[in-house]
Amino acid sequence: MISGNLSGINFAGLATGIDTESIIQKLTELQSRPMQRLMVRKSQLQSRMSAFDQFRGLVNNLATAAGALSVNSAFNSVRGTSSDTQVATITSSTEALPGTYELKVSKLAQAHKIVSSAHTSATAELGVSGQFMVNGKVITLQSTDTLQTVAQKINAAGAGVTASILNTDNGVYLTLTANETGKNSKIQLADVDGWQVLAPTLKLVSYNEFIRNQQNNAALSDRFRDAGQTLAQVFGMTNPPSGTIQINGQSIAVDFATDTLASLVGKINNAGAGVTASIVSETENGTTYYRLKIDGGSNLPTFVDDKNILKNLGVLQNGYQNELVQAQDAEFTIDGFQYRRSRNQVNDAIQGVTINLLSADANNPKTAILTLSRDTEAAKGAVNNFVNAFNSLVDFLKQNASIDKNTLKAGVLFGDTTVSSVVDGIINRTISAVPNLQDNLRVLAQVGVQLGQDGKLSFDEGKFTQALTQDLQGVMRLFTASGRATDPNISFISSTDKTKASPQAGYEVVITQAATRAEAMASVAQTSASTTTEVLTFSGALFGSESVNLTLAAGNTLQDTINQINNDPRLRNRVVASQENGKLVIRAVNYGSASNFTVVSNLAAASDNSGIGTTPINAEGLDVQGTINGEAATGRGQFLTGNSDNPNTAGLQIRVTATAPGTYGRVHFTRGVADQVRLFARQATDIVNGDIQNATNTLRDQMSAIDRQIESIREEVNRRQLMLREQFARMERAISQMQSQGARLAAFAATLPRVGIAGR
Repeated sequence: MISGNLSGINFAGLATGIDTESIIQKLTELQSRPMQRLMVRKSQLQSRMSAFDQFRGLVNNLATAAGALSVNSAFNSVRGTSSDTQVATITSSTEALPGTYELKVSKLAQAHKIVSSAHTSATAELGVSGQFMVNGKVITLQSTDTLQTVAQKINAAGAGVTASILNTDNGVYLTLTANETGKNSKIQLADVDGWQVLAPTLKLVSYNEFIRNQQNNAALSDRFRDAGQTLAQVFGMTNPPSGTIQINGQSIAVDFATDTLASLVGKINNAGAGVTASIVSETENGTTYYRLKIDGGSNLPTFVDDKNILKNLGVLQNGYQNELVQAQDAEFTIDGFQYRRSRNQVNDAIQGVTINLLSADANNPKTAILTLSRDTEAAKGAVNNFVNAFNSLVDFLKQNASIDKNTLKAGVLFGDTTVSSVVDGIINRTISAVPNLQDNLRVLAQVGVQLGQDGKLSFDEGKFTQALTQDLQGVMRLFTASGRATDPNISFISSTDKTKASPQAGYEVVITQAATRAEAMASVAQTSASTTTEVLTFSGALFGSESVNLTLAAGNTLQDTINQINNDPRLRNRVVASQENGKLVIRAVNYGSASNFTVVSNLAAASDNSGIGTTPINAEGLDVQGTINGEAATGRGQFLTGNSDNPNTAGLQIRVTATAPGTYGRVHFTRGVADQVRLFARQATDIVNGDIQNATNTLRDQMSAIDRQIESIREEVNRRQLMLREQFARMERAISQMQSQGARLAAFAATLPRVGIAGR
């Protein structure tokens, strides 16, 4: 074999002595030179791509900084301070208003804590069985239980208390601590039925009894979430007790399996015990509770409760063996007004402010001055972030999109039309006056943000602070997307990125249908107290897939029913009750068809009940209808929103409080500087259709095309190399064959006899 390739090694020129591989390499090297130029071009494109990625990141940073300035909360936030942080601290939200308040704290809210008498062991079997109740949760005690397992059962019951074991030199103690603070956290303990385990076995209570919740000459039960459920359902009892109680010597039979709080009211009132029973409600932290109230009038009622029924209800209570911490509400004043709260964190006294009470003194109340002031530092910080993000972009452009006058070396993005277009758009929106803004403040220079000769922004914080103080609303409109209506029946609510700024005349608002609330009115006026329990059932769109049953107690007046509806946590944020000409009226809280509801009673309408009747009353509300700028809009309740495909008003939402159709002035919508920059920058950096994305896609396509060209050239070079090697191989074989033939001829000639020359 004259030539070949073995494991990448070429054997060539063995016949001719010519270095054919060098010849092939030289020939193909010339053919590969375009590929090298393409690789240089690809490297340049990669550098541009990297620069574009940095450019995109800086524009995104600017969009984020502008976005933080495009909302009202950037300017109207309020900072809260306390003159004595040992007494109280405060935090504020954007809903807070500037002001100064004097806080005096006389009591802090406390969680109830009790402890048993001493036990000898935490792990010894107690040897007693029975049932007892902790805050309405039934605990079953078995003879094999220990003090430790009792604590575990209490903790697992979800009774709102934490049980623990305390080992001391004097013995072992069972402690119970309420999970919540406040007067109503007082731990309720009661044996169930005839059992007696709390006093002799667990040693948590004594045998003395007292009225647990006394109000003048009335005794109240514990709080319950539902007045219509049976007591067995309320307590989750599988074997509910029954028995007889005595009130002022009159016997009343009670069966937890069938009785409700409402039915107990009727039984007590009909017993002739000289007391008045009723159900009273109270609301705490957004939840409504119900209590059984037994009012003795001029004298406190007497009770006999040998089956623990009144103790289960929380009317009576055995005395605590040891009370370490009493349940207590926080008591304080703000500017002289009295407050009582179950928690030390108070968020409903001053609008938009949460007060954390930390120390108190009943005799000499602890005092702190709470100050709420406009937080100009937060606004200045947001503007500084915007200025810094803008200037960082300028610095990047100076390095990468300009030409050095001394060296004439151009940046990698110099002359790029996309970069120029994006930067020009940002600068124009930053320094230009806000179109159609009818305010004194129309350009950033008026509030201290100025474009310098170096292309960077400067920020005069003093000038900005002065503008905030003199014209807060004007500063907000200068930066944010905002709207104003010319008619008091119309108010601007919000916009989307698709909403276009209105012309100077604004967008005309035409209402063709005013919104209404769903309303149900009783057919009969209630003129006397009810004589029996009544159940109202609410259903419909307002209540979703689940209906709400409201039990009205016997003895309810019309006002009692109104109060019960308005205080029920399932109803009060959905409907509101009132009366017109003695008739019960129930209206949806919100306007529109989404608040449609149905109400029906289990009793025929009469003058001694709600008057709703057994025929369902369908209450229907209407959504507002109309146009904005002559463009279609969709109504939901009182809110009218421009349809998403509108050319101008897409996403523009207004609230219409008008009660009749008509033309209601105009809405002026403007986009402030920060909102314009935010929107433009977001569009430029959009990962699907943004200008920067389109430019990087073009670069990527160019690099892909170069890769294809390089691969094509590489393949052609490889084919050329193979062809040349084959040609040289054939030449070598031909020469080798000729050399072989010459050698054979020479050898043959050597064997021939010599022939003499004639004449010699």
